[in-house]
Amino acid sequence: MYYASVTERWQADEVEGRERARVTAPELSWSLRELTRVSAEVDHALAQRLHLRALEYDALGHLMDEPGALGPVELSSRLGISTGSGTELVDRLERAGHVQRHRHPQDRRRLTLQPTDSAVGQVLDQLAPLFADLDLLAAELSEQEQALVTRYLREAAQRMRRFAQQRLEPGQP
Repeated sequence: MYYASVTERWQADEVEGRERARVTAPELSWSLRELTRVSAEVDHALAQRLHLRALEYDALGHLMDEPGALGPVELSSRLGISTGSGTELVDRLERAGHVQRHRHPQDRRRLTLQPTDSAVGQVLDQLAPLFADLDLLAAELSEQEQALVTRYLREAAQRMRRFAQQRLEPGQP
């Protein structure tokens, strides 16, 4: 739905309206917040389309996003679950054909987990129409506008990643 003004749009969005009552921020920040909320909705819809539970989808995402290989213990830690629950999760993903276990190349006692080509293909097939639509949107911008938006989004992603990686010190709320 298209709104005539930014104010009209956020007034129609109850969540953003409540947030705006508590926090002051530039419009660009509100747009980024909306994008992150919608991104979570896309993740939820994608998990449903792939017939995965939320935790299975999160696990697959960690495995697909990891430049190196994760083992079951590291995956369990990232998901905040016990190693026993992690093993059950990996078993389900393996039975469904989404994950393969491999021996670690340097330490044969360890296992590494890799998403299967078919799992990656299913995810990309589901996302292809969205990516095409976003490419059309980008094509509506000039090269200068694209460069500016790219710079902002890349830097925002870096700052969000840095925030996510910060560890709480003992005694911090």
